[in-house]
Amino acid sequence: MVIATASSAVLDGLPRFMTNVTAAELDTIRSLVATWRAKQPRNLLRSTYYDGKMPLKPTGNIPPEAFHRIKAVLGWPEKSVSGLAERTVFDGYVSPGQTQDPFGLTPLLEANRFDLDLPQAIVSAYKHSCSFMTIARGDTQAGEPEVLVMARSAEWSAGLWDKRRRAVSAALAVTATDDNGNPTAMDVYLPGLVLLCARRPSGSWVAERRAAQLQEVLVEPLAYDPQLDRPFGRSRISRAVMNITDHALTTIVRTEIGADFYAVPRMAALGVAEDAFKRGKWQAAIDRWFALTRDEEGELPSVQQFAQMTMQPLMDQYRMYASQFSGETGLPVSALGIVQDNPPSAEALYAAEKDLIVKARATTKTLGAALRQVARKVVLVRDGKTEASDELRAIQTNWLNPAFTSPVTAADALVKLATVFPWLGETEDGLRYAGFTEAEITRLLADKRRAQTGARTAALIAAGQQAAATPEE
Repeated sequence: MVIATASSAVLDGLPRFMTNVTAAELDTIRSLVATWRAKQPRNLLRSTYYDGKMPLKPTGNIPPEAFHRIKAVLGWPEKSVSGLAERTVFDGYVSPGQTQDPFGLTPLLEANRFDLDLPQAIVSAYKHSCSFMTIARGDTQAGEPEVLVMARSAEWSAGLWDKRRRAVSAALAVTATDDNGNPTAMDVYLPGLVLLCARRPSGSWVAERRAAQLQEVLVEPLAYDPQLDRPFGRSRISRAVMNITDHALTTIVRTEIGADFYAVPRMAALGVAEDAFKRGKWQAAIDRWFALTRDEEGELPSVQQFAQMTMQPLMDQYRMYASQFSGETGLPVSALGIVQDNPPSAEALYAAEKDLIVKARATTKTLGAALRQVARKVVLVRDGKTEASDELRAIQTNWLNPAFTSPVTAADALVKLATVFPWLGETEDGLRYAGFTEAEITRLLADKRRAQTGARTAALIAAGQQAAATPEE
């Protein structure tokens, strides 16, 4: 059934009528838009904390005039995201049949700038709990890749989860909005179908239907720490992170205000004449010399100084919040700007980063499962197939080691392993274990093959010359 247009096409920001869609499809679209609107305020709030633009929370103890004049910024929420994102670095697809570039994915991923979009999608997933990768057949005549792979932020996307299939049942990507934040264009992904929805100037909605060969939703979520009751994951900028950040930011404001009092000693003068501070108390505090006259009764005034306030309690409080933030996110305290008295050893550094390393390895398993589905859908769409081969289903993702290992330590460990397994030093995994990048491994193996070819050629030439010089019997 086709829904007819109407003059009032938006009700509470939701499409009410739309041409070229069925009633069931319109209900799904409305559910997607409602989900997007319900989640958007919290997503925008987390983006505000990530960008360091969160407002100061009034405490009641700080005077309002001083509270509003001080500008304080704290980048801890951004560190909670980037600290883990920098340790989850995608290093390509591998398969049991061939180690590198299975199914010719590299040219297609390069055309989609996958090496640039995927790290941004991972950061967005850590920031908002999830992001989305959409797959569609591209318009090659318009300069698009054969298969279009795009990363979508949760700020402008939404999805519905099918618990029985453990997959997305429908997804929405808002591509344009008006000045009031209402969507004017959006892509809706349904099983075997993509709807390109647009709002006309009259306010009516129209959808362009594009059939997909695969009878599944061409969207895959990249979720951070998904749970049974939260399949789209949780944000690294959690409520605890935001609360600790607010307290630490207030401590920074208190420290800034306290610094003014700390810079000027507090004095008390008893028995002075009324005209003793005509130049002002501040001027008297900063003058190197000042004189006080006797009072009306001829008595000498007494001047005393109060004990100087110390900034140490505020610094201790700031360290306490840094420790709480470290425990919540797994970041070492040194990453939050807290300088230790003694430089830590390599073992101490690894112990401080252990929680973050464990979290990074667990996260790569979750992200790897989603990226395997992305590769499967990309290959099927490109090849025009509906069923994946056994080799395609066995495709795996490769990630860089989240733990930093010094070259000296890695080389020493490789030498010890090669003593037990002599063939290990001749493998690509051995070179990776030694700390070489993929580009360096490629060049090293190419140089090795050239050297081996040159050595074999030289041996053949020498054997031929020897045979020519040997007289026949």
